[in-house]
Amino acid sequence: MNEIGLQMMTRLQQALPEARVYWEREPDGELHGSVLSAEFKHRKFTIHFESGNSAADPEENPDYSLVEQVVDDFVDFFARSIYPKEKFTRII
Repeated sequence: MNEIGLQMMTRLQQALPEARVYWEREPDGELHGSVLSAEFKHRKFTIHFESGNSAADPEENPDYSLVEQVVDDFVDFFARSIYPKEKFTRII
């Protein structure tokens, strides 16, 4: 797992300590094609990374901003979801 993937998993586990977090990566070790999922109380949220972090502001640390964006997306989903078996996939 590359460093940014490890950061995402660590931050996500801290934000959702009761969730099961999964990282599936492509063999090249980059984000492209990797999948990050979390299951929490019969709900699942998945992010599939299709490309690099081209949308990040180059003035900021792009790795840190992507990690924070991803963790915020997961926390927001689990905070707002109301259906016990809801599933959602986001493609970046």
